[in-house]
Amino acid sequence: MTIYLVRHAHAGVRAHGSNDKWRPLSDKGNDRAQELVGLFDNLTVDAVYTSPASRCVQTVEPLASAKSLDVIETDALWEDSWVDSVFELIDAADATHDKAHPSLVLCSHGNLIPEAVERLARDGVPVVGRGCEKGSVWVLERNAEGFVKAEYLSRKTTLL
Repeated sequence: MTIYLVRHAHAGVRAHGSNDKWRPLSDKGNDRAQELVGLFDNLTVDAVYTSPASRCVQTVEPLASAKSLDVIETDALWEDSWVDSVFELIDAADATHDKAHPSLVLCSHGNLIPEAVERLARDGVPVVGRGCEKGSVWVLERNAEGFVKAEYLSRKTTLL
């Protein structure tokens, strides 16, 4: 199983007192959302999951559309979620796919993604790279025994 953990692209400024859930992508963020379509162009994606935050949904909508997939919103990827919820989502998604090696895109936030990667590192999974810039991707590989690798791709890196 391959999991692509995508940090949402650049969003507008966080306004004091407003509902941050609805903060949309900036023009720069919309550009990155379109770039992600090209980044995944030659890859199979079986499902796209995202935090319900507008900036996350907008980050993966173009990719999901290009792959003819629905965007599945889940609180498991919301920025205030527990890191356990990310791994529970991965387990559940893996169980629902009959494909031997499904590929999932999960879009979340800059606090939850590093926490998930740190958990993998503490569990002894080799981690290559470091970071979590907006619009970046972590590639997690998992087999029947568990996670075997986590690799960071900056915005300048390609998946191929």
